Amino acid sequence: MQEKRKAAGPAAEDLKFERAILVHVVETFPETLRLEDLVRELAKPKDFAQRDGVERAVRELVTGGLLFRCEGVVLPTRTALRAYELLVEAE
Repeated sequence: MQEKRKAAGPAAEDLKFERAILVHVVETFPETLRLEDLVRELAKPKDFAQRDGVERAVRELVTGGLLFRCEGVVLPTRTALRAYELLVEAE
């Protein structure tokens, strides 16, 4: 049972970063953000784990089709914008 708790910790932290980044990118759109901007805005400067978490989350969101990344620029996809509209703005 303890192994599941330990495994859930980092996975839960990754999801937290993914949610925060997705919301931040969508709410900032149409302003253009770079990966460096996201790291600076969402992670403590000297905390490697947080900076790495932001970069990992962006990678996962790109893989999932919710963010688009090209030459360091990070943008929400149309799918992400629509999902945000349906889930958040409807409340």
